[in-house]
Amino acid sequence: MLAALAALAVASCSDNEHWQPAYITDFADLRTDAGGDVVSMTLDNGESRVCQSTVKELRPDTIYRAICMYTLDEGIATLHACTFAFAPEPMPEDSLKDDEIIMTDPCTINSIWRGGDYINARMLVQGKDRQHILAFVDRGVTEISGYKRLDIQLYHDQNTDPPAFTRTIYLSCPLRNYSGQLVHGRDSVALLVNQEGKGMTQFMLPY
Repeated sequence: MLAALAALAVASCSDNEHWQPAYITDFADLRTDAGGDVVSMTLDNGESRVCQSTVKELRPDTIYRAICMYTLDEGIATLHACTFAFAPEPMPEDSLKDDEIIMTDPCTINSIWRGGDYINARMLVQGKDRQHILAFVDRGVTEISGYKRLDIQLYHDQNTDPPAFTRTIYLSCPLRNYSGQLVHGRDSVALLVNQEGKGMTQFMLPY
């Protein structure tokens, strides 16, 4: 499940016996300073590291959610590349307009897991060059036999993007705002997605 995102070490020896740096790939929250430079990264396991980065021209004083490729040297992370993830807070279902429906154009969830305060997923869509419209919709909490389940539905509008080839989108649904409603280790979260060729699918994960 985590093959594309798990930590990996690239260590190859050349004829001169010089080792390549050990690259690590993880989801992380990146924080920028007033100049737009990345200064720290927080991993899903709660570890926070001082960070220097080759990624430039980011918004100042902002937290980005991203898949990060970095190296470590004496506890300092050097960010070499990153791919930003779609990570807005879930919006309540009753915040939609009366005539607005939840778009559920098909996609494929290639992998999904709980990481820290997020549900992380690798989403595959068919498209060409148009921007897809995405959102997480909070459909409420239900209680069954003393256990609670939060239902989150993926809003996906393909925006008439023609299915030319497969594109990858990384998702991170924030769960930190539900700490007052759900209990870790007891309750669960259900992500509802219209899976390509399978219809509406419910992915159950622990809270």
